[in-house]
Amino acid sequence: MTHEAATARATATDESVEVTGERTEYSTTMAHPDGTYSLTQSAVPQRVKGEDGSWHPVDATLEKRGDGTVGPRSAVVDLSFSGGGDGARLIELGNEQGSMRLGWPGRLPEPRLDGAKAVYPEVFEGVDLELTATAEGYREVLVVKSSEAAANTALERIELTASSTGLEIVNGAGGGLRAVDENGNTVFKGPAGQMWDSAGQVAAPQATSRIALTAVEEPDPVEEGTQPRAGDASAVMPVHVDGDSVSVRPDLELLRGDETVYPVRIDPSVGLGVSERTVLSSDGDKF
Repeated sequence: MTHEAATARATATDESVEVTGERTEYSTTMAHPDGTYSLTQSAVPQRVKGEDGSWHPVDATLEKRGDGTVGPRSAVVDLSFSGGGDGARLIELGNEQGSMRLGWPGRLPEPRLDGAKAVYPEVFEGVDLELTATAEGYREVLVVKSSEAAANTALERIELTASSTGLEIVNGAGGGLRAVDENGNTVFKGPAGQMWDSAGQVAAPQATSRIALTAVEEPDPVEEGTQPRAGDASAVMPVHVDGDSVSVRPDLELLRGDETVYPVRIDPSVGLGVSERTVLSSDGDKF
């Protein structure tokens, strides 16, 4: 519906009418009976446009696909996770501007699906890999379940293969990662890698202030277990881009410390997405 049609209907019905021709994943335009318009802009997508042009609710619930991969039911990006087997197609993320692929060095077990999360058990002994789909991208976390598992030397440098079509994967600000198009415009981005333990689960509750920098007040779309909580010991891991790979080096003192509370979670590739949120916590976390 055009501006003119929406205004005419709003005037005739004395009710606000959406200008559907201006609808996007993130914004809604309304025509009002007095001839004015209002635009509501959201920090996270409110809907997804299907290939046939119809609109659908956002739904990051994972489901198995015919090609053997796993992906969200309805997201604003093209996203798929490995269905198990060859780890080369661990994560594929794209849109009309280009795509990128991250690969796991080795074979993967078939994932267990839990809503928006795919859990690959025992990728190393005592270590699970969790991939969580969001409306705009993904989060990736290695869950190190014990001190014995933390002793594995494979965790001292975590490296994923990287390739892209129409995009270039480069280092971003603050130790993060970006995928840019041929003009240098950022298409996908993420902050520096992060790791944290589970001290917050056993410590007494702490008063914590968190400031979410968003366009409007909305629920945080990040799933539980993909970011530190109050009381968790944490460390930042800059992402290193080297040709056809991305890697991080976990903080070994946190990974294997005497006071470390397991499980320890390691977010190596920082989950890329279309947009970012910044959260500041009074106990020192920033993510």
